[in-house]
Amino acid sequence: MFRLHRMLVLCLRKPLVQRFGTNGDRIHGDSLRHSMGSSLTWDNIYSSKDASHFDWFCNYKDLRGLLLPLIQEMAPTTQHSGQPLHVLDLGCGTSDVGLGLFRDSSVPLLISCVDRSQPAVLAMKDQFMQGLVIPEHRGSRLDYIEGDVTDLRDVPSGSVSLVLDKGTSDALLRSGTEQAQRLVQEALRVLQIGGKLLQLTDEDPDARLSFLEKAGAGPDVTFHDIGDKDVMSYYVYIVTRSS
Repeated sequence: MFRLHRMLVLCLRKPLVQRFGTNGDRIHGDSLRHSMGSSLTWDNIYSSKDASHFDWFCNYKDLRGLLLPLIQEMAPTTQHSGQPLHVLDLGCGTSDVGLGLFRDSSVPLLISCVDRSQPAVLAMKDQFMQGLVIPEHRGSRLDYIEGDVTDLRDVPSGSVSLVLDKGTSDALLRSGTEQAQRLVQEALRVLQIGGKLLQLTDEDPDARLSFLEKAGAGPDVTFHDIGDKDVMSYYVYIVTRSS
């Protein structure tokens, strides 16, 4: 079992204090927090030439010590000759997590990065098509898909090994709980038995565990404090799909 308590993840409590947008519009940290549920907000961010990589909370460098051992643990003993593990990154934006896993995983992966923002998906496809990232395993594949993370109709039930939610549910919660709960429900639907949903958030256990329970996550939830900065803690919540 990987040991999260050995990790030191240095994440930022607030969004990047940069200026994004088009036509002179500027979205700062505080105003961004109140408009994260709007697709227009993210289209403006990802249309900015200054946002080639925008990672909410943590980037791949922060998370590789968590994700790579977990993937190794989940892989079958015939990992190098079997089917790739399907990893679904919900609300990927222009994060470098998918690219990093594709590059570094010795386990063959099918990584599907999904976001409803067309500018984000096009930007990441353009970066990937440049061919600068070579996979550690030649059987790995990386796709960027424009889609609704609360309605994964093209993903078969029970087909995914690992679902990543890095701040996406937090953004949806700004517009109410219904859409964020739908994300969890869809994640659980597409997970295979024993598959895992990882939620990375700054929300404390009292609030997040209650949210996950209401969303139907069931009893198989663990959480770990993965680091802090400015006295604020960050957590990973791991939901394992049971029968």
